[in-house]
Amino acid sequence: MSYTLLWETRGVVLRFFGRITINDLLSASNAYEGDSRFDDLIYVIADYSQIDRCDAKPAEIENVWAVDYGAKMTNNKIKKAIVTTNPDIIAMARCYVAAPFPAFTIKVFATETDARAWLTA
Repeated sequence: MSYTLLWETRGVVLRFFGRITINDLLSASNAYEGDSRFDDLIYVIADYSQIDRCDAKPAEIENVWAVDYGAKMTNNKIKKAIVTTNPDIIAMARCYVAAPFPAFTIKVFATETDARAWLTA
């Protein structure tokens, strides 16, 4: 497992580290979306600032989008902030946004401070 979950009052922080794959991204999404606290969430921070390598391809993010789209049916209040400067993660975020139907609203930030400012605005 290349991630940790940190639950906050109205959100969850996913911290990815080391080498990650699409299975790590799917596992993280399934972990927080399948939790009983999911229905009360209003934000997700996905922090990729500590990864060494991303072995996922941008097109594979459709798998995560599909899981998120299904989860949106029970909680459509979530905004998702992506914290990264990694070009592979940024490319995947662009593919996620380009999906034909919106799942969660997402935006990419270089720092967690900037991400939290957007989430509370």
